[in-house]
Amino acid sequence: MTTNSGSVFVAGSGRYVPQRAVDNFALYEQEEIRRSFDVDQARASLRKIDFEEAAALTPAEVFDRWAIQVTGIKARRVMDPAVDRSAEWMCAEAGRAALADAGMEASEIDLLIVACLTEREIVPNAACTVGHLLGIPQCPGYVMNAACAGFVYGLSSGYAFVRSGSARNVLVVSGDHLTGITDYTDPKTAVLFGDGAGGVVLTAEPGRGQVLAAPYVTADYSPTHLNLLGQAELQPGDDVPKLSMGGGPNVLRNAIKSMVGVAEQSLARTELGWDDVDVVVPHQANRRITAGIEKSLGLARGRVIDVIEHYGNASASTVPIALDEVLKGDHGPLPPTANIVLTAVGGGYTSGGAVIEWKGASGG
Repeated sequence: MTTNSGSVFVAGSGRYVPQRAVDNFALYEQEEIRRSFDVDQARASLRKIDFEEAAALTPAEVFDRWAIQVTGIKARRVMDPAVDRSAEWMCAEAGRAALADAGMEASEIDLLIVACLTEREIVPNAACTVGHLLGIPQCPGYVMNAACAGFVYGLSSGYAFVRSGSARNVLVVSGDHLTGITDYTDPKTAVLFGDGAGGVVLTAEPGRGQVLAAPYVTADYSPTHLNLLGQAELQPGDDVPKLSMGGGPNVLRNAIKSMVGVAEQSLARTELGWDDVDVVVPHQANRRITAGIEKSLGLARGRVIDVIEHYGNASASTVPIALDEVLKGDHGPLPPTANIVLTAVGGGYTSGGAVIEWKGASGG
């Protein structure tokens, strides 16, 4: 640990997504979904298709078109316990990738922050497990659950540790196995979620990236939007709790309003305006939400990153996964100095935003 205080830099980023991709057709093969999906209602709701064409679609084709129409998702990554092992293991792999990108050894990390709500074990906590997997079992750390805003919350905490001088190098990772707690009897929920992990290395040493100001985080209690009962509340014979998620236009409007609001609050903590922002990386909850953010901010198409089509909603990990793609040049080259706004909203409600300046050329 160090007693020096100063700016907070981003040394590197990384991601891990399971190899297994499950498209909407494969998802529809699950008996629970086929039994509960109202094919006729979904067929009648399809847009940009004439009556005869819609009538000729198979149930699986209806499900695919409906899923893309309401979420923008064509496929999601799904963890295989025999390969990807656990949420903690995915976090460790993302952390390993971030360390490699930073050119650092795990032994240089003096604090681990893990955002996760689907850890394999409650005790030891996920940070202890990730530290063990990285070969630094004595590294202090903790796990936090801020649902889909968890990565930005973790970034806020890591920023405070480095800024105050309490830590010099902090590994912030988020990862979740949401498909393991998804209610597949509810197609509107089942179609949304995927698995994955991502992270960054924060440091006091000047680097390619810099967190320009303290990330902005906030909350608003709402137990109906997203709910998962804790195991301490279970009674003998109870079913294993599954993720329950409300939907509808109110949820979409609130998500757009919340992410735009925290993005503006985080930007207000810097000397930048929206004209200075090159890229916005929002939590990937639904393509309609991403499009709503773009419209609300009046930004040109392409400045708000959208990766939900192939990943689904991987909880807090959607932000660092998309951020890592941006920094690696997967969405086109960045200017020599790029200003990137992160924004997320999750169950709770929790929400947060941050602004990163990146001077490393994309892809390196």
